[in-house]
Amino acid sequence: MNDLIRWLDKERIDYRVIDNEVVDIPEFGRLFCADLTGVKSIFRQRGDEQVFNLMEDPQVLIDEGIFHVAFPFGCNWYYYDLRGEFSMNILKHVGRPKPDSCNVEFVHLGVHTPYELLNASGDIGAWVRKAKWMGHTALGICDRNTMAGTLTLQKECAEAGIRHVFGYSLALDDDGAEVPMKVYCQTQQGLQNLLRIQKAVMVDREDGRIDMESLAAHGRGNVLVLGVLAAEWMTQNRPAIGRLREAFEAVYYQIDPSEFKADRIDIQRLESMRRYFHEFCKDGVFEIEPVLIPECYYIDRDDARSKIILNKIATGAAHEQSDEQYLRSAGELLDKLRPLFDPARWDVDELFRRMCRHTVVIAEGVEATYRTDTVFMPRYDMTPDEKTKYGDTHTMFLSLLEEGFSKLVPAGKEAEYRERLDKEIYILESTDNVDYLLVQYDTVNWARRNGILVGCGRGSAGGCLALYLLGITLIDPVKYSLLFERFLLPERAGLYEARTTRIVGRIDSQDSYRLGLENGREILLDRDARLMVRRGEKILEVYADELREQDDILFDNRDLLFEIDRQL
Repeated sequence: MNDLIRWLDKERIDYRVIDNEVVDIPEFGRLFCADLTGVKSIFRQRGDEQVFNLMEDPQVLIDEGIFHVAFPFGCNWYYYDLRGEFSMNILKHVGRPKPDSCNVEFVHLGVHTPYELLNASGDIGAWVRKAKWMGHTALGICDRNTMAGTLTLQKECAEAGIRHVFGYSLALDDDGAEVPMKVYCQTQQGLQNLLRIQKAVMVDREDGRIDMESLAAHGRGNVLVLGVLAAEWMTQNRPAIGRLREAFEAVYYQIDPSEFKADRIDIQRLESMRRYFHEFCKDGVFEIEPVLIPECYYIDRDDARSKIILNKIATGAAHEQSDEQYLRSAGELLDKLRPLFDPARWDVDELFRRMCRHTVVIAEGVEATYRTDTVFMPRYDMTPDEKTKYGDTHTMFLSLLEEGFSKLVPAGKEAEYRERLDKEIYILESTDNVDYLLVQYDTVNWARRNGILVGCGRGSAGGCLALYLLGITLIDPVKYSLLFERFLLPERAGLYEARTTRIVGRIDSQDSYRLGLENGREILLDRDARLMVRRGEKILEVYADELREQDDILFDNRDLLFEIDRQL
């Protein structure tokens, strides 16, 4: 029991001791401490199954309102729920944390996720759960040179009911000087600009840095935070600071009190922060406001070893080691900062509140988000010559297929190939893949024209006749009986059965109905046209003359894309 109490204290989990076997964790429940003294295994055999080696009767514990059992395993404590199947859950971030010594609202904006390869650890969902457990209203990530974790962060934060903050760590190349900094999204425009910054770093340059022109050009809608070690550059380049302040919505300086194992690193960082406070704060007025952003590479303190291991895998060494780069409470951070300031000159508590307040301001200013309610397909940019020749991408797609059809289809087999091609075109149109195939067509043919080796086709692509006729693949799928369904399943398109009516642009009918749509357009339907509709809770198939005013017509995807939504 004493070992369990020490564990709960270390993990800052609030609890109340009931007796020498049970503790009560507020907002979690009673926890029974399993006595495994002298036990060789946590499991024992019961008939044909293995069960947890619990000496007490689980039903007796449940009847007493005790639903969880805690037990040690290795260096950690775990628990499982008596009401379900056995599972090992590490005893962390449950119930509520012990009251913090500092009651200041604060948001962690310095989280690095496993998407920053071989440098950070911890599932994003676990980061979010701990932030929520700590009482934070938001969480921000700032992986270096990657935005790969941002969508996952958005989803996990939405599920937990807290705000997300998209951040990005990078280095500015200013005439050879490397300046560490972070960019945080505020608006949708800011998100677009951050994506362009990502392109400038990872595509336009080979050294993973960005120049001043590219950075300043994409500041709108974003907040810039200059890194801890940027103070010397800031002092020597005040005009550049002014330019960045004009480009970005706000500019801050990062304060990070994390202590490292190497004195040389601590000295360098402390000297940089000292220079910042000396140069950019006069009589309590800051030229560049400070913001508290401790770098976090692992979730809990006892995970610090994971960063060392990852770094050694990456480079064979781990030079910047610290046991403090985890999610700490405001009180823990204040305790680290307080000894760094002269109390005769600084009101440390007020300064700390000021730095924390800026994290909240950044988080509350976030509007940037990814739309997850639709699928975004690539769009093909036509050249002026292509626009003149074809008019639009749909016509271009169909025309190129016809050109390939006339060149590649064996004589005498036109009907067989035509039936196959019509089926593929319908599915490709219905899944909005026309422009995507044109992008592939342009890429592959450009490579061939420029002497770049292109394979004959691999995987499921070999089953697509349209790809063959466009020259993307060189394998005739009809000749070799390759299935188009391996490339794209009709079920993914939301398609109808063949007996329902397709919209084809014009009809020749003496008995038709004019139907107004929600988008303001109209279509003509012959009275015998068969339509799928949602009528109340039912899905029905009806003739056009059987339509009712409240019917919701379930149009075919292909019709929506190429006849209804795009037809002028």
